[in-house]
Amino acid sequence: MWLPNLTVGGIWFLAGAVVCAITIRLWSRFTPYGLGYLSGLLLVLVSANSQQKQQITRMEHRSIQAVITDLPVVSPHKTSFILETADHQKILVSHYRGFQTRAATTPIPDYKPGEQYHFEVLLKPPHGTANGVGFDRERWLFRHGIDAVGSIQQARQSENLRPAFRTSLTIKINQWRHHVSGQLNRLFPDSRSNALLHALSIGDKSRFEPQDHRLFQTTGTAHIIAISGLHIGMVAAIGGGLGWLLFAVFPQQRIPRPLIQVMIGLSLAIAYAALAGFAVSTQRALIMLSVYACFKWIRRSAYAWDVWSVSLLLVLISDPLSVLDNGFWLSFWAVAVLIFAFQGRPTSSPNWLNFIKVQWLLLIGMMPLSFLQFGNLKLFTPLVNLIAIPLMTVLLIPFLLVMLFWLHLSPDVPMILVNHLDSVSRLFWRLLDWFDTMAVTPISWSVYGIWSLVLLTLAAIILLMPKAIPQRFWALLLIPIALWPPTDRPAVGHFRADILDVGQGTSVLIRTRNHHILYDVGARFPSGYNFADATIVPLLKHHRIHYLDRVILSHKDNDHAGAYPALNKAIKIGQTFSTDGRHMPCVAGQAWTWDQVRFEIISPYNLQPYLNNNSSCVLKVNGSGFSFLLTGDIEQAVEYRLSQHHRQQIQSDVLLIPHHGSNTSSTSEFVSAVNPQLAINSSGAYNQFKHPTEQVKANYENLKIPIIDTQTSGRITLITPKNKTDSFKTFQFRHQNPRIWRR
Repeated sequence: MWLPNLTVGGIWFLAGAVVCAITIRLWSRFTPYGLGYLSGLLLVLVSANSQQKQQITRMEHRSIQAVITDLPVVSPHKTSFILETADHQKILVSHYRGFQTRAATTPIPDYKPGEQYHFEVLLKPPHGTANGVGFDRERWLFRHGIDAVGSIQQARQSENLRPAFRTSLTIKINQWRHHVSGQLNRLFPDSRSNALLHALSIGDKSRFEPQDHRLFQTTGTAHIIAISGLHIGMVAAIGGGLGWLLFAVFPQQRIPRPLIQVMIGLSLAIAYAALAGFAVSTQRALIMLSVYACFKWIRRSAYAWDVWSVSLLLVLISDPLSVLDNGFWLSFWAVAVLIFAFQGRPTSSPNWLNFIKVQWLLLIGMMPLSFLQFGNLKLFTPLVNLIAIPLMTVLLIPFLLVMLFWLHLSPDVPMILVNHLDSVSRLFWRLLDWFDTMAVTPISWSVYGIWSLVLLTLAAIILLMPKAIPQRFWALLLIPIALWPPTDRPAVGHFRADILDVGQGTSVLIRTRNHHILYDVGARFPSGYNFADATIVPLLKHHRIHYLDRVILSHKDNDHAGAYPALNKAIKIGQTFSTDGRHMPCVAGQAWTWDQVRFEIISPYNLQPYLNNNSSCVLKVNGSGFSFLLTGDIEQAVEYRLSQHHRQQIQSDVLLIPHHGSNTSSTSEFVSAVNPQLAINSSGAYNQFKHPTEQVKANYENLKIPIIDTQTSGRITLITPKNKTDSFKTFQFRHQNPRIWRR
């Protein structure tokens, strides 16, 4: 899955086949290993190729007939869900509120799982931003088998489609989940309790607010509210207890008590996983639980490493693309840590002490993946888990299961049960809020390269070894060595600029030797999603930047300044310049020098009256004989003024194309005056404005100025030349990091 494309994967397969054939010829005992390797690689290639072939490759308007297969996610501004078409394509669609058709504004239907519609949709290939940090939407879409994303323009119900058996089963399960969701809405009006119980009962986490997700990340409790191995194991344990009780009441000889416990526990776990929609995390837990049950059924000792390895094999065979899930690595790694730490080591400690020990062992054992995937290590997470997990295990999950069972018998649930669940849910939220107010800062650091990961893993293994191993705590010294950052700061007089891929918007991070400035911050959307939390802050943490000397908001349009409130909450900012009158005024004539790099504001002359795009703050950065001009959304009028009155000032080696490549900008006269060696555009893939337009591209082509665009290059990095005679360097994230799931 980390190969650049399927062609390289095919070459690996052919090379592996030749090597295996030679090895088998020389050493026949190698046969099962060679065939296993080739079978595994072939399975992955076939799975990846099948998914890639299903995905559409261009934007298109289409009329489709499809069935809703999952729970619709309803928000104030849209309703989203997954469709399956007659030719078995999976499409993630959204129906936006207030969408204007040619006739009138169309209301959003009350979509339900299993309903069939004839849709008029605008479809786009699966796509997302690519910055090397934060959530990789393209990988998520590829891994979950999404063949297209789209927006609904018209919808009318129909009943002519006959879904496949597997789809019909999925629909039945989601109809059941939809019914339970309606009952929860009726019984729990409090939004936070409602959201928590939805997540723990039917696996629906869409009701959490953005601040709730940040709270889970801060406190390290995201694994508690996602139905996974912890919850499935908990339910199976309850089933095992019921089996023990059943055997005690009705003893018999035909089926031994352990098998009764296994059957009831596994049955309850399957039912709970079905209620959660058989999410990927529940499937992994069920497979591991089923393997353990099989060992018990055949009356063979269930050695921990046997269960772990067979479960891992079955997960990979049933779903080869699961390796693209962070949860896959976290779950199997966590179980491996516990097996390594406890198996074969006698202990006389009470269970409560072992539970405390487990939390700290997991903190040490999960350290490599925590730094690799999240960029931090939360030292107080064990303390949170010591309180939150018993709260879930004893006071919440068992009573929630009782309520769910009761709902299938009668809609009239005893209020004492409802009040108990509501009280415990509120207690859980108060606990997380209290830990959040403690403001314990996690250790934030980035893993640089494979050797850092190897050293961290080696340190974790040594620290988890038995007490009999002498001097094992010297392994702590490996951690700072592994996390020692490379010296990648620009030299004095030089700077580095990262043009971030923030869709149809702009954000540029500029770093000198000792200072950092951010030009624009990207958009914020009605759902709460914003590019500060999604992209900018993760990138700053990756580069160990905890303070921005200056933020410049070129103008107040959402795609340039919308994410500023989120950024301001997440990181310390020295000064903010803008043209909207809310911060320090960004006007022509201001200039400063950091580390022998000069920053100069060239436009606008004044802030009154505010002229929207033409009030954009134009910034020139000049260092070591190399210059970069950032233009915001200026249009032809300002371009004319700059080319006539500031011709010398605007001449630059690299130009950030004005207004994302709109026809309102990039006149030939202005581009000629700037005379750049390279033009960079910041625009979103398949954007509705079709930026950059053909006319704009022709203007640059006629002047023989190459264009690179974030929508095809991802994050673009500019590095100033070491010598004046050298050329500057550009790095394009998509080109330097090709992957099978990226187009």
